[in-house]
Amino acid sequence: MKLRILLLLALVFLAGCGFPFNQPAVGPGGTIAFFLDETGAYDFLPTVGNLVLLRDGALISLEGVTVAGESGALAWSADGEELLFIETEPGEWGMPDVWNLRLTGVQTDSEAVTLLRSEEPILTPAFTPEGNITYLRLDEEGYGHLVLYDRSEEVSYPLLSDVLSYRPASGSNLTVIQVTNEGSLRLAHVSTYELTTGEMEEIASFFLGMEMEETFLLLPGSFLWDLDPSGQHLALALYDQVLIAPEVEVDGPSLYLLDTVEETGERIAAMGVIPSFSPDGSLLAYIGSENEEDQAAYLYDWQTGKTTRIRGSDSISTLFWIDQETLGLILEVEEGYRLMKVLLGTGELTPLLN
Repeated sequence: MKLRILLLLALVFLAGCGFPFNQPAVGPGGTIAFFLDETGAYDFLPTVGNLVLLRDGALISLEGVTVAGESGALAWSADGEELLFIETEPGEWGMPDVWNLRLTGVQTDSEAVTLLRSEEPILTPAFTPEGNITYLRLDEEGYGHLVLYDRSEEVSYPLLSDVLSYRPASGSNLTVIQVTNEGSLRLAHVSTYELTTGEMEEIASFFLGMEMEETFLLLPGSFLWDLDPSGQHLALALYDQVLIAPEVEVDGPSLYLLDTVEETGERIAAMGVIPSFSPDGSLLAYIGSENEEDQAAYLYDWQTGKTTRIRGSDSISTLFWIDQETLGLILEVEEGYRLMKVLLGTGELTPLLN
């Protein structure tokens, strides 16, 4: 999917549609989970197919975990024994109308069970260290609510309201983006949130324009921001708001890197999305464009300030870290998509899935 098309989605579709993009998810042992359609091909928004695992170069199909609607938003349990995902049911015009939160084991004879069925969008499911589940629910007005699902009680408990996005952090901590109104302006607050105590600490904030808020509601949070493992560096893809002069006038968001300890920030790309820190936090991968048309994957070393373009990534749609030395790329080709990996030490680009 071209960068310009990805960004256009946020403007064309209604906010809060909640598409569960089929972003590959890497488990604790390095196993990669994603969906393949009924022909065995990868699709960014698969509608019919089943869940597969890629482990040590071997493809394992979970034949009992089939989907019949747009599915994705995969999340691994801490022990690597279970997976969460969202499967939608289409309504009028083919847009998601019902969201199902589903759970499966990772054995070849596993079958998925539906934990929740909602007519309101469910986004970003994740396991807690205790094995319960957090997720983001959007109400009819598009406001986000962070929810905890207790698996033993089979009950959902509200945690926070006015949540734009969230991500699991270390232990029982989450990183949460909440929104407040400051007069006529909308302000987004990035905070750490401790699940067991409810304690919060703000680490950054930014002004939130309408375009950016709608983009957050449509696209996965992982496409727009990431926090490094230490919690010090925050990468944000934001429509330019003169955080740093001079102002950049482009149709898409610029990519910023904020230091939450030193309370400083810099624009590292005039146009960039899908920021993702390496497992050790030393590198930031992202998809950028220098002319608002052509795109590629880039690596930014925040210690040296050096940016490197990854060769062969010109048709990239999304990316993800496999390990510290290997970056996964999904490239758009004439027949659909191709899953690839690049070894950072050599720059060698090879198929991840034949």
